[in-house]
Amino acid sequence: MNQGDTKRKLLLIGPGKTSVHLRNYFHLVKDFFDEVLVISNDPIEWADCKVINFSLKNPLKFYKNIKRVRSIIKTFQPSYIHIHQANSAAYMAMKANKKSVPVVLTTWGTDVLVLPEKNAAMKRMVKYCLNQADVVTADASFMIDKIVKLGRAKDNVLVNFGIDYENVTIPEKENFIYSNRLHADLYNIDQVISQSENFLKTHQDWTLIIGAKGSNTDQLKVLASDTLPSNQFEFIGFVDKDVNKAYYEKSKIWVSIPSSDGTAISLLEAMGYGCIPVVSDLPANREWIQDGVNGVIVNGHLTEALNRALKLNADEVIAMNQKIIESKATKEVNRTIFLEIYKGLD
Repeated sequence: MNQGDTKRKLLLIGPGKTSVHLRNYFHLVKDFFDEVLVISNDPIEWADCKVINFSLKNPLKFYKNIKRVRSIIKTFQPSYIHIHQANSAAYMAMKANKKSVPVVLTTWGTDVLVLPEKNAAMKRMVKYCLNQADVVTADASFMIDKIVKLGRAKDNVLVNFGIDYENVTIPEKENFIYSNRLHADLYNIDQVISQSENFLKTHQDWTLIIGAKGSNTDQLKVLASDTLPSNQFEFIGFVDKDVNKAYYEKSKIWVSIPSSDGTAISLLEAMGYGCIPVVSDLPANREWIQDGVNGVIVNGHLTEALNRALKLNADEVIAMNQKIIESKATKEVNRTIFLEIYKGLD
């Protein structure tokens, strides 16, 4: 902790309105600190914030913004800097900090899985960010393996953001398939829709509930209208925390088939609130889901996976998944890990 200031202060850096993850993390740890200041690429309402453009497109502006971040660090005098995602924001912050303040870097998935594969420059940037941090965290073991392959061999911690999980009761389920990932290419919502067609036509008492929004929302609505029975799908957009929880609790099945992912908080929520998870065959998903035991891994057409999900004993799946969440994925469990990381940097 900064020896010149008795207050415990956190400088939190990452994407703001484009993701709920930074906000969730802020609320996870804020009570540990006297002050938290956020640097984000767009304005936020939930914390004190300095807005800085993290883009690499204009090198002159980028280096001017490094100086701005350096000035913020000097003025705020944080005890720790915590950066979310090993990308241009992390690169800017690392250059500004010059190892003057302890840094925790939390990877989110695409930053270490996809970005280094784009080109040599992106790979160098990610490797630099990883190696400048005092501690790196990831929410899946296979991401830790990738971080090691990128040249960072130690002080890598497995931890997730956790979910709210108190006084959970599972009400009577309805014949809902819930899909609430972002409407972006990565999440393959078009395949969720098109590959649900046969299942819905042969299970006419089932409904596909499509949550969230994104750049593909309009075309997804057209696809659903052209493909699915008109009374068997519904777009609900972004919903608040309580409504989202209610849909998990009502839905028998939850579907998520992105092309790449770390440990999705939505997967943990679906497991905790009693859905049978039907997920794409990704290493992070396999760390939580054993195919045919506590969920279904999609290896082929989604309709086949949905039919397999119906054959599972739902009560047994719910019991297994609740035990997993209680031991590994609550906010309390993971808050303790993050706070121990900070204390270890004092």
